[in-house]
Amino acid sequence: MAERDKKALVIGIGNILLRDEGLGVRAVEFFKENYTLPRGVECVDGGTAGLSLSSFFREYKRIIIVDAVSSGGPPGAIVRLGKDGLQKGPPLKTTAHQLGIKELLAIAEFEGYRSQVRLIGAVPLDISPGLELTPLIKSKLPDLASAIEEELKGFGIMARKKKKDA
Repeated sequence: MAERDKKALVIGIGNILLRDEGLGVRAVEFFKENYTLPRGVECVDGGTAGLSLSSFFREYKRIIIVDAVSSGGPPGAIVRLGKDGLQKGPPLKTTAHQLGIKELLAIAEFEGYRSQVRLIGAVPLDISPGLELTPLIKSKLPDLASAIEEELKGFGIMARKKKKDA
């Protein structure tokens, strides 16, 4: 089995200077702080890197992207899509950084990398300048972390929630 096939990436996307626009980055930070990850699972702050993130498709067979998503749902609504939903569904609007997830997938496939990709996101409430998530979106971090855990489990990878000290 190739080294790439043994690895998984959880990547948080977003601009942490625009409140809830940074929820992908903050959700991955929360996940990393609260879960024990097995060897071969990496958590990365993808910031606003956009299409340059395509290099990750060369290294990882399994990728979970966490981002703020304008799906038309109410603020705080959790969105989960697999690769087929991302490629065949209606245009999906990520927020201010214009990631272009469909373009990322197309570039990776053109280069011969066929990764298993999942998107986990939430609808932002406020993307005005500011460093803190709104209380509504901050309250969704445990739900987003649980969704990441479930997606990893679907890949056959077990992350374990850390026990809190009493």
